[in-house]
Amino acid sequence: MSNPATNGFAGASAVVTGAGQGIGAAIARGLAAKGTHVVLSGRRPATLAAVRDAIRADGGSAEVCAGDVTDPAHLDALMAIAAGSRGVLDILINNAGIAGPTAPLADLTLEDWNETIAVNLTGVFLACKAALPFLKRADHGKIVNIGSVTGKQPLANRSAYAAAKLGIVGLTRTLALEVGPEDISVNLISPWLVEGARLGEVISSMSKERGLTAEQLRAEMTEGTAFKRTVRESDVVEMVLFLCSSAADNLTGQDINISAGAVMY
Repeated sequence: MSNPATNGFAGASAVVTGAGQGIGAAIARGLAAKGTHVVLSGRRPATLAAVRDAIRADGGSAEVCAGDVTDPAHLDALMAIAAGSRGVLDILINNAGIAGPTAPLADLTLEDWNETIAVNLTGVFLACKAALPFLKRADHGKIVNIGSVTGKQPLANRSAYAAAKLGIVGLTRTLALEVGPEDISVNLISPWLVEGARLGEVISSMSKERGLTAEQLRAEMTEGTAFKRTVRESDVVEMVLFLCSSAADNLTGQDINISAGAVMY
């Protein structure tokens, strides 16, 4: 069986979680533009439908399966829909995540902590587990996890989010070793300061906690990068496309920073 994902993406099947907005929506559009059939997952059916309709208007192929990545039943249904009559899933993009609380650890509730870990880390575990039977039927299945530079460098008042994102690093490396013999690649992209509504919301909440204006905090954060700037959603999309292509068939277990040089390890 040939793997369409290694042949210009045409005819391949992909799942993108958290696909209703931001980076997830951009990744879904990027895969669809290459000829991949994309199944969009997320908790808001209306936003997913808008992304699906935009993809179809551009000549791409997409469908919606709304649900929560903390729900194993949803994920089982999602992977089966994406595998379709071929019974094969070529690509899994684990992008779903929540910002979680912005507060000192001493002020976090257990409920806030558990929710952040459940969505941002356990959701990746559950999605990979549900997808693996279908990915194993591809000649070279691809998993790309979307993490964050947060966790690899300290970010005050973001302990729950940081813990979850650093956890994905360990999950990615270990799973890559386990499924390598099945010819499945597992890689991680760690973005930082990606322009969009999500960044604006995070800067707004963090600046209030720090007693700064949003402009002051943005300037402080970009000053910490080598290029002294933010990054674009398209930068993340291009890396996803590379990792899902045949050019990356011998690349696995990697954590790639899209951070304008904020972190180099």
